[in-house]
Amino acid sequence: MKDAAAAKKIFLIYSAIAAAAFVLIMFVYSRGISAPLDDAFIYFQYAKNTAAGHFMEYVRGEGYSSGATSLFYALLLTPFALIFKGGSIIIVTYAIGAASLFFTAYFIFLSVLKLTSKKEYAYLAAFVCAVNGNVLWGYFSGMEIGMFGAFLAAVFYYFMTQPGTVKSAIALSLLAVIRPEGFALSMLIIFSRIVNRIISGRKENLLLYIIPLAAGAVHFILNYIFTGDYMPNTMRAKSNFSLFYFYHTDIVAQGLALFNRFIDIIFNGGAEHYFPKYAFFVFLLGILPGAYAEIKNRNSGPFLNGIMLFFAGVLLTVFSSFATVHNYRYTMPFTVIYSIFFVYGIFVIIEAMKFKNAGQKKVFFTASASLMILFTVFTLGANAVNFGRDCRDIKAQSISAGLWIKNNIPEDAKIAINDAGAIAFYSEKRVFDLVGLVTNGQAKIFQNGKAGVFEEIEHVRPDYFMVHVGWFNYEPYTLFKKPRLKEFNIKREPPYFVVGSPEVCVATDFSLLGSGDTMKTKEAFKAGYVTKDSIDVCDMRSEKKHGYKIWTKFVSEYPGNLLEEGPTEQGTPGDTVLDAGRITSGGEEFTVTGLTPGTDLRIARRAHSPALNHLIVTVNGVKAVEWQTEEKKGFNEFYIDIPGDFIKGDKVKVRIEAATQNRYNAFYYWFLQKEKG
Repeated sequence: MKDAAAAKKIFLIYSAIAAAAFVLIMFVYSRGISAPLDDAFIYFQYAKNTAAGHFMEYVRGEGYSSGATSLFYALLLTPFALIFKGGSIIIVTYAIGAASLFFTAYFIFLSVLKLTSKKEYAYLAAFVCAVNGNVLWGYFSGMEIGMFGAFLAAVFYYFMTQPGTVKSAIALSLLAVIRPEGFALSMLIIFSRIVNRIISGRKENLLLYIIPLAAGAVHFILNYIFTGDYMPNTMRAKSNFSLFYFYHTDIVAQGLALFNRFIDIIFNGGAEHYFPKYAFFVFLLGILPGAYAEIKNRNSGPFLNGIMLFFAGVLLTVFSSFATVHNYRYTMPFTVIYSIFFVYGIFVIIEAMKFKNAGQKKVFFTASASLMILFTVFTLGANAVNFGRDCRDIKAQSISAGLWIKNNIPEDAKIAINDAGAIAFYSEKRVFDLVGLVTNGQAKIFQNGKAGVFEEIEHVRPDYFMVHVGWFNYEPYTLFKKPRLKEFNIKREPPYFVVGSPEVCVATDFSLLGSGDTMKTKEAFKAGYVTKDSIDVCDMRSEKKHGYKIWTKFVSEYPGNLLEEGPTEQGTPGDTVLDAGRITSGGEEFTVTGLTPGTDLRIARRAHSPALNHLIVTVNGVKAVEWQTEEKKGFNEFYIDIPGDFIKGDKVKVRIEAATQNRYNAFYYWFLQKEKG
């Protein structure tokens, strides 16, 4: 207890000094209030609006939005938003970061002290994690990273010392509510405790674990009630499993490859400055023998818990298209568990060695500890500079962009953005998030790429864009008016993509929005043909309405998306089309409605620079016709007639499939029949 009390004082002082130092770094580099990443302002926006009586509304008046990955963190900030106005709420996050840093260091200290009974190792483990510059970058980033790390440390400690108690249940509940990954890990821990009870026969109050189960489920239930989707928008926008088209085996393979890469470059010192070279082998020496002993004794303890929390935790982060951004912030909290067993691995190695006397052993430990201290101090210096630069760049781009919009764009304008945080927070304008983090339903569309997003833009019709052109470069098309209204640049883009350059504001050119909806081939309407139905390919609203599906001929090949602009060969001169479509080597299937049974059906398709294609058309599972089209340049429209005998009702399922290996594309389908009478 004496060691713990002394450590508590040390960590309190250290955490306060660290917070003050990073506040100073922020002010020195950015000359004012800022944060090292834009996403922190998403939480500030939710807190500000909730405090004003608009519960979890990102844009006031548009209803609940599930863009806060951590509902707990957004609500924690809410009361502070009543007091701290504007960007001053950022200061609150430094206090939260300091508290998180204290509890992280303290629980690591207690855990390693319990494992080794040696306070020098306990202090070293706390130092390795809490002084690591990468960790400090995350803890003072304005995000929930620090709380996640602190809750992980608490869960590990209490399940090592007091499983099945109120304290362990509370710690697990906090982990369950901080992020979806925390909820998943909580469920894994609960499952392991149930299995352990069955195998070991040891008594444990499992009913207490209903508390974290219920607490963690609240966020998902609220999302479903208000949006119809359990998952937060942020997870939908970033998860590879939310891709519109995918093969699960490919995603698993890519995720495991990234997992191996993370182990190498982050935890084994392969590239990033988190831990020294070959640290992972020391970590394994620390955790595997103990895990083997627990398995042999049929009783799960800290070693098996450590394996679950670390390996499963990191694995949960790699199935994301954003896994490598922001200094690897999604993986960052798991350095807590890693640090415990990395230092315990040093303990195992030293204890296994034979020394002539205690002094020699102490020298060896001192040398090992000195190496770790020097390396950790290096990471602190490097990331202190990175932190300052990142704050400066967010101030120069996202914050400045938000303030510029507030002062220069009409009050009632809707702004399309791709960095959802500071622009919305400072501009106080209506925003449409192209990525879908804060705009419900847009995340799945974002997964369709620039072409799919364009189709949604046709529906939403934003007045202005404030985007990083590297993300949504619509400048080659008649969508961004010229010249740019404003441009925000930075001198050096960080390697982990905290921001992008340049960020530009343009007015929307509406002249070609919807230009692809009209069929240009007038000849197709002769003899009394009229349009009964149509599908705007790559427009997910239209595709959903028609049960549209697309596939490829070969596994691991994906259908592509296209966005093209130009005249249609069958149209009138000067009649320009801007439209999105899909390209595949396989085929498509959809349902056509509003038809007259027994009447010939004319199917028309718009394509862009089509190759020589041979397509098989089936109706309700029966082959109807073979459709051959020739190679052409630019937009072209083709049509073919299906005999009325195939049209058995007012709706039919049409399947179009490539007979050869040539890929074909489709931008729009129209379905025509002759009017009776």
